[in-house]
Amino acid sequence: MTTTSTALVTGATSGIGRAIAAALAATHHVHLIGRNRGALDELAEVLPSAEVHVADLADGAQLAGIAGGIDRLDVLVHSAGVLHMGSTEDLDPAQWRESLEVNVLAPVELTRVLLPALRRASGQVILINSGLGHRSIAGSGAYSASKFALRAFADALRQEEAENGVRVTSIHPGRVATPMQEQLRAWEGLPYDGDAWIRPEQVADAVLTAVNLDRNAVIGTLDISPTPRARSDR
Repeated sequence: MTTTSTALVTGATSGIGRAIAAALAATHHVHLIGRNRGALDELAEVLPSAEVHVADLADGAQLAGIAGGIDRLDVLVHSAGVLHMGSTEDLDPAQWRESLEVNVLAPVELTRVLLPALRRASGQVILINSGLGHRSIAGSGAYSASKFALRAFADALRQEEAENGVRVTSIHPGRVATPMQEQLRAWEGLPYDGDAWIRPEQVADAVLTAVNLDRNAVIGTLDISPTPRARSDR
């Protein structure tokens, strides 16, 4: 595939990130970021044009190295994340710290070092947030705090970069059939039924909608909810 458009997707090894990378690959050369080289290589092999970057998102030097090789970037998707559920009494400082480092500080820093490339392309930043980026429940303190902060970052960035032609979109899915959802259900002591929730491909469709929107408009914030049969799952 010959294309002049580029995209970078974090968390591309599985779940939502993998689905987004596959969807963007039809029209973009995709930079895939994750920790599992085997999974990244496997995905890259089936995409028309892709490049693998194995990186720890908490390592600023690694992020700067990746950014240094990208001159123009049309789409930056932050999909990587960690989930630590537990009460204030139960969660330790390391779990809070990782929640904030991976879910907030890594997207902030990666965006910062890629701003020149995004500005050259009049690109778009898409942050995969969560329904728990709007509200907090018992046990979600660390995760919700990180997602609230991510939403605040997106809102500020949208205003800061508007004059540079960079669009910023926050997507807040409800429960999605992913490994993270399996982790959450296990913490809740409830069975996992992937058919009951949003599919990763549906989140990827929302990303394409935001990316393909005419340049005179931007989707600032988009919520995606499961159908009524899953509403009892918050």
